[in-house]
Amino acid sequence: MLETMRVLSEQGPMRVELARWRDRIVVIKSLRGYNPTLAERLQREAEVVKKLSHPNIVPLLASENGNLIYKYVPGVSLAELLKDGPLKLNRCVKILNCILSALSYAHEQGVIHCDLKPGNVLINGEATVITDFGFAKDLRMAAITADETMLGTPSYMSPEQFHGVRTDPRSDLYAAGAVLYHCVTGFPPYGTPSQAIRFLAGDERVPIDPLDGEAQVLQGVVNRSVTRDATNRYHHADEMREHLNQVYAE
Repeated sequence: MLETMRVLSEQGPMRVELARWRDRIVVIKSLRGYNPTLAERLQREAEVVKKLSHPNIVPLLASENGNLIYKYVPGVSLAELLKDGPLKLNRCVKILNCILSALSYAHEQGVIHCDLKPGNVLINGEATVITDFGFAKDLRMAAITADETMLGTPSYMSPEQFHGVRTDPRSDLYAAGAVLYHCVTGFPPYGTPSQAIRFLAGDERVPIDPLDGEAQVLQGVVNRSVTRDATNRYHHADEMREHLNQVYAE
């Protein structure tokens, strides 16, 4: 039996709640009302996440009556943390290490997150986990979304994903680079979402401010991960993680 404690967020018909379930606190993701398209996407999310078991990915505990029941992870989202400005460089690197570890594992399972952003990263002390695989692509399952459909968040979305390509794991590495940039500067690449959309649409005149101060040591990592051409990015999350730790050593 599910007992709602409080609503955490509501975006359209999608609701996320804190609840009690089997004598434990959990997070419930569900739909309000009838929406067959979103119901199918919620079911696909359950199918994708139930195959993932990694310390840096929030686990799905169960799927009951259209409700996805996730483990409750105390703490705050990275988005909330960044409202106070950039983080210390060593903390940025620790967070990215956790994210890249999760992505490496997910990609080995054939899963591309497709919506990595600060709002989908949870921080609890030294622990970092990624969540919300609602837009995820499982390369081992039949597609339920047309190839040309754009899903994601512009400030962290790769150019190929903007144009409807959701089958390249390097899109997640672009997003990881964009998250790293946000962590060390306090704002996402290209500034506003509208500026990001201009870049994604092909406008080369949209600037990205270079890193400054001690963060300059990470400039090469950012440049390689957020480059427009996916063939020039890191080919694997482990490669990006190795380079990150090579250029930054405490």
